[in-house]
Amino acid sequence: MRWVIAASTSLALLQPAVTLAQIQADADSAAVHEILIADVMIPMRDGVRLNARMYRPLGATSPGPAVFSLTPYTSDDAHQRGRFFAQHGYVYLNVNTRGRGGSEGESWPLEQDGPDGYDIVEWIGQQPWCDGRVAMRGGSYRGMVQWQTLKEDPQVLATVVPTAAVHPGWDYPNPSGIFLSYAARWLAFVNGAASQSSLFGDDDYWQGKYLEKHREHRPFADLDELTGLPPRVFQRWIEHPYYDRFWQDMNPGPEDYARLDLPVLTITGYFDGDQPGAMKYYSDHMLYGSASGAAKHYLVLGPWSHAGTRNPAKELGGLTFGDNSVLDMEQLHLDWFNWVFHAGEQPEILRDRVAYYVMEANEWKYAPNVEAVATGTRTWYLTSRDGHANDVFRSGGLSLEQPTVAGTDSYTYDPLVTIEAYSELAALNSGYIGAGAAFTPYPKLVYHSPPLEGDLEVSGYAKVAAYIELNVPDTDMVASLYEVRRDGSTIYLGTSELRARHREGVDRVVLAEPGEIELYTFDRFYWFSRRLLEGSRLRLVIMPLNTPDRDKNYNSGGDTIRETAADARTAVVKLHHGPQHPSAVLLPVSHSDGGRG
Repeated sequence: MRWVIAASTSLALLQPAVTLAQIQADADSAAVHEILIADVMIPMRDGVRLNARMYRPLGATSPGPAVFSLTPYTSDDAHQRGRFFAQHGYVYLNVNTRGRGGSEGESWPLEQDGPDGYDIVEWIGQQPWCDGRVAMRGGSYRGMVQWQTLKEDPQVLATVVPTAAVHPGWDYPNPSGIFLSYAARWLAFVNGAASQSSLFGDDDYWQGKYLEKHREHRPFADLDELTGLPPRVFQRWIEHPYYDRFWQDMNPGPEDYARLDLPVLTITGYFDGDQPGAMKYYSDHMLYGSASGAAKHYLVLGPWSHAGTRNPAKELGGLTFGDNSVLDMEQLHLDWFNWVFHAGEQPEILRDRVAYYVMEANEWKYAPNVEAVATGTRTWYLTSRDGHANDVFRSGGLSLEQPTVAGTDSYTYDPLVTIEAYSELAALNSGYIGAGAAFTPYPKLVYHSPPLEGDLEVSGYAKVAAYIELNVPDTDMVASLYEVRRDGSTIYLGTSELRARHREGVDRVVLAEPGEIELYTFDRFYWFSRRLLEGSRLRLVIMPLNTPDRDKNYNSGGDTIRETAADARTAVVKLHHGPQHPSAVLLPVSHSDGGRG
């Protein structure tokens, strides 16, 4: 199957054959090159053939570098992107993963793409239109497969641009060791060979099924049957509810990062659901990589959602950012490839190895690494008067002074009370992200700081260190942070979930000892940068995680994937604070001498 698309001007059809260097010289101008679109089959080492849609610039008299993505969403999903890169001089291939689109073989999402990525790289590198240099790009799943391909160490892979990259077992399908109901929806999306976008996009159907599971206390393991999802992959996944060897083996290890020595551009957003994955790849490379390899890894962080990492928007969830937050991502990729392959100009946004956007200040800032961004840590200690910390009107406090008096605050949580029993909270859908959660009768602990005495720039990972005593061996909790402004408006800063059994790490299970006071560290907040305004207060809300969007923890210490109402136990969560148990909120700040509370 072949198509030819002429350039936007008929003059392109009159141009003589040109060299690739001449094509690249036109990279910053309007598209002027005729392109050819064709479907090709790429052989894998086991005889399976993967289907790819190839976009080629016509008129080049010499081979050049090629770019490809590997997608489970069928090759047509990158049509405009393929045209863009081909019109600017690069051969672009969008390859279907096994069992998807026109590709042969059986699909096992997340598990098999590294070796296939290696074989694709080697095949492309040997084609007459390629000069032996190959790049990968793409977001989400298509970001993940770049890291899995790097794990296989293909020698002709010259650069990668992973965007919002999934990290299996770390941020999907079970972030913080808590399974997402969305896993069933996504598996329906990639089930079979054809696109399932209409089924995937039916919000009413999926949210209704999640809520049915939630109301009826059906075990999470029944979600495939409840939704009509074929069980093959789903049942395989839920046998591994936390970050065990099954998930770890899908991702690069220390030895893989150590030998990695090629240019990498990582892109993610402050509201990107796969930011934890993208940042884990980055941080692991910084930890285990060579000095040479780390020096070639660039990171761009902006105020974007998951989709916004590909198509940034100025407005998101009631927030408005500056015009400069809306990067032209296709142009950034093109500039990157021209820089890497053709000694073009270094993209302006990459003036240092880390570029990050400060919300409210609406400006880009730069640093050599993420550790250099914050100049200090601001610590607010939790306090309360007579144990009153259960709503916004009788809240506990956040003090910059270390407490001298011991105290405790507590809430009682019955997992059989479903989320829709609280009308305001139910309206929030996910159950805890919105500021309104602090005003509902749902069990919770709330703490406020005094007004800030000046603006305060917060950039990095927030953390909540809480000394907690449970009466049950396990429960799920979530800590959320907000900026409450002088006018009463509330700005969401971040959320960190914690399943008690994973308090020592999401890769292990250690049930709590009832009656023991232990340190619970909420350290799964997303990286963000925001200027908090003078006069604002910081709000911390700690509450149970009980939502249709997750597998429910019934507090028994058993298998949450298969538990039902019969396993439910009421949890009493008691938070200790004071000189012996200094529970605190820790924020990374860029100006440690400003914004005192």
